Amino acid sequence: MDEAERRRLVALIRESAVPLEPEVPSLPPDWEALLTVGLRAAESRAVLFDVYGTLFCSAAGDIGLAGDGSDPGGKADSPLEALARRCDPRLAGNDLSSFFRRKVSEIHRSFSAETAWPEVRVEAIWADFLRGRGLDAGGEASRELALRYELAVNPVWPMPGAAKAIAALRDSGRVLGLVSNAQFFTPLLFEAFFDAPPEKLGFDPELIIWSFVMGEAKPSPRLFDTAARRLASRGIAAAESSFLGNDMLTDMYGAARAGFQCVLFAGDGRSLRLRQDNPLVQGLRPSRVIRGLVDLAGD
Repeated sequence: MDEAERRRLVALIRESAVPLEPEVPSLPPDWEALLTVGLRAAESRAVLFDVYGTLFCSAAGDIGLAGDGSDPGGKADSPLEALARRCDPRLAGNDLSSFFRRKVSEIHRSFSAETAWPEVRVEAIWADFLRGRGLDAGGEASRELALRYELAVNPVWPMPGAAKAIAALRDSGRVLGLVSNAQFFTPLLFEAFFDAPPEKLGFDPELIIWSFVMGEAKPSPRLFDTAARRLASRGIAAAESSFLGNDMLTDMYGAARAGFQCVLFAGDGRSLRLRQDNPLVQGLRPSRVIRGLVDLAGD
């Protein structure tokens, strides 16, 4: 992706953005005791974040890839329907989401023998779509379609206090990182909403770990173990580091296995995933629970 294309895609995110407000979630009564404010410096020399549903409000509660692909509007003039007509006047929004879900399932099955948590590259899926319709399937065209689809099914907006929390933690001397299920457009969200890429905001480039780069999705141990090793090379143990996320399976389970302190973000009912019926998280409780990102600025 060259600089001109990057600027176009960032502008597209900004033009498509619609403010989202978090929905207050409920917690099991026995988890209320875990609610806390701030991260004590002695215990959290590094802080790693999930992105969707944690740093950004997400209409789907996660990256669109993890949702059901349905159109949140469900109306003839919804963004997904408009995108379908943009591709072909004969198409409906469900044609796009059905194609996408089918291709994701096919790719996941093809890699099931290699990993329990396979990841896709969405631009390759949409290149297949364009190629199948005799349209330009080059990199720019497939990336633009991939981003437009994500924006249609999963609008995002910064979580309240996100920019302030990042700046406060950075200025306090903590090492910052990102471990997230993501696609090529995820880093562009930071530029679109915070006016700078993650590295310029204070996130350590070696601790920015995206699923689409790793070829596996959370809670794959590969992502969290990579983060732990890179922190260890800086003299910081996983046990001295906090991982902040909204999902007990993809975030807390994966982080706990690698030895991180687990901080559950319970700030938005759309994204909070307790997964109480999932056997992998039975008996697992986070170290702490926070309601708002602004709480991270305190000690």
